[in-house]
Amino acid sequence: MLKPSPTKKALPREKIFEALESALATATKKKYEQEIDVRVEIDRKSGDFDTFRRWLIVEEVTMPTKEITLEAARF
Repeated sequence: MLKPSPTKKALPREKIFEALESALATATKKKYEQEIDVRVEIDRKSGDFDTFRRWLIVEEVTMPTKEITLEAARF
């Protein structure tokens, strides 16, 4: 778990978590050839994290790496 830094000017704990979430999302995006929308949430108590791929729900898909129909999303 995260512990305070011995330096005088420690970063706020929440800023560290936000930076870690951003870094994990960036690393996940690099695993794919296409551009995808990813979100990472870190549990502030346990340190466990979940990674989510986000889609935009549309009637007609024009960008298959970012969009999905409602029917397909329900499947």
